[in-house]
Amino acid sequence: MMLCYRYCHDTLTYNRKFNVTLMMLALASELLLTLIQNNPMFSLGALGALSICRIRTNTRDPRDLGFVFWALMIGISASLGAFTVGLVGTAVIGTVMMIFSKCEHRQKTATIVVRGQKPQIPQVQELFRTVEGSTIQSQNVFSNSFEMVYTINVPRAEEEKILLILNSIDGIDGVNILAPETEVA
Repeated sequence: MMLCYRYCHDTLTYNRKFNVTLMMLALASELLLTLIQNNPMFSLGALGALSICRIRTNTRDPRDLGFVFWALMIGISASLGAFTVGLVGTAVIGTVMMIFSKCEHRQKTATIVVRGQKPQIPQVQELFRTVEGSTIQSQNVFSNSFEMVYTINVPRAEEEKILLILNSIDGIDGVNILAPETEVA
């Protein structure tokens, strides 16, 4: 399911956090259904509790909804006295989430603005052609100068190398990184 979600979305619509949430919701819902089993009264109560959370909970991060289901699973398992299911489910979901959250921070997206003299345009373009995962967002060429905006998705060490190379080129007036860690909610 996660691979299919990734394959079906381009880089603008793909949300890695939502993809991880899909996996988390699958595990949590399986545990909830294990707890409900064949008890129709309990299933109606669980359905009511889940629908209240879905309608009234405002979540900024897609994983938050998964954590809401996880919390409900813990509460339901505790109320039924199914402590083993609750503890094992929490251990499995927690381990999986910790692994995915560690993988998430290996690379980051940064926006780099390069300003310089017009003759240096080919050098800057060639540098970013060699950077895997770089995309030009904007290119402004004036009579004697230029400004280019690139988005790159590289590890921190690679980003620092790119900045050093850009700053060593004669005729480059400035290099700015725009909000590399900012996430818009």
